[in-house]
Amino acid sequence: MRIKDNLEECVSTFKAELNRVSMILEELGKEQDCFVLIDEMLPGTNSVDKLTGSIALTKKLIECETHAIITTHDIQLAQLERTFPTETQNYYFDVALTNNELEFDYKLKQCIYDTFNASYLLRVLYLDVPDHDNSLSTK
Repeated sequence: MRIKDNLEECVSTFKAELNRVSMILEELGKEQDCFVLIDEMLPGTNSVDKLTGSIALTKKLIECETHAIITTHDIQLAQLERTFPTETQNYYFDVALTNNELEFDYKLKQCIYDTFNASYLLRVLYLDVPDHDNSLSTK
């Protein structure tokens, strides 16, 4: 969490993330009882490598029987629950649009969250973003 690039040391965001993944894997090799928190894996690379690497790391955590919480906006990554239904569960916070503001209820609900609130926010900025089937509804 809170991984940043370091221009002075020539470390990109992606390299910093790989260093953190390496640290996690090293700890998993030493310690059987780990709890891992990961916020939006591999943000500093392209979408294909990000998804491929995120799936591989998630599978490794499952293989090591590691307790983990992974936050993601990647619906494809969340779909790993279909492959590993007893090892993974998806939860989300619901959001509603009230007076052009996002309002979160902060109550965990189980499922893949597939509402496209970012699309709505981009349209508010007058960007030509398509309206998805699961975009926010207004209250």
